[in-house]
Amino acid sequence: MPLFQKYIGIDYSGAERPDSRIRGLAVAESEGNQRCHLLIGPQYKSDRNLPVPESKSHLWSRRNVYLWLRDQLLTSSERMIIGLDHGLSYPVHSLEQLQLNDWDSFLKWSRRTWKTTRLTMKDSKQQADYINSTEKRLVEREFVPSTKSVMDLDRVSGMQGAVSYSTHTGLPWIGRLRRYQQHYGMKVHFWPYDGVTVPADHHVIVEGYPSLYRRRMQQEDWSTAMSEHERDACYIARWMQDRDQADTLLPYLELPTLSADEHRLIRREGWVLGCL
Repeated sequence: MPLFQKYIGIDYSGAERPDSRIRGLAVAESEGNQRCHLLIGPQYKSDRNLPVPESKSHLWSRRNVYLWLRDQLLTSSERMIIGLDHGLSYPVHSLEQLQLNDWDSFLKWSRRTWKTTRLTMKDSKQQADYINSTEKRLVEREFVPSTKSVMDLDRVSGMQGAVSYSTHTGLPWIGRLRRYQQHYGMKVHFWPYDGVTVPADHHVIVEGYPSLYRRRMQQEDWSTAMSEHERDACYIARWMQDRDQADTLLPYLELPTLSADEHRLIRREGWVLGCL
């Protein structure tokens, strides 16, 4: 029996401003066993003073992704799993250098350090006190070595394989969702930071990796009609949907192949859904 009713894939981008509607952001949704489709960026009150060209009216901004996710997580009666294409933590060695002992302290540090809910990544980078690093997490070193370090800010947004800009522009919004979970009872499980066992009545947010799923799936006819970002959002949603509808998603969440030490590690570093 499937664990979820709705599957959301989000291909993220660290380009431009947090309120800019950009082509590098895409949100796709699959429901039940229905076909995956793209969602159009919604309008919010915060958009009123930001004139949007007609050619960009269907696109998303990072702020709108956050607001839409917050509303969905607070109100949806359908259980969702949401895959985000950006990192959610740092390698443990870097966390220890920063004296950050758990994920919550990391999110608080990230919010203080990276002002990307109001600045561009470039401007925030100029203000931040940071040291560039190419260090990788366990999942990146051992399971998806083609990935780039989430900390390598010398690889700017748009460079092949770059994930650092999307990570650092996405983390402060994740921190806001975390506060809703802790202070307002939002029923969302941040996997695997809240553990690999997910409460049956909770939505789930995971880190996804479209290239990993693309290699495991047949090419869909929608793949030729969409942009690369739109296809990647669909690959995230479709892979989760396919596994869940086939009753094979649970092992990817519970990670029975990892050791006890590795389970403790991923509560700090995180994991990419789909790696076993």
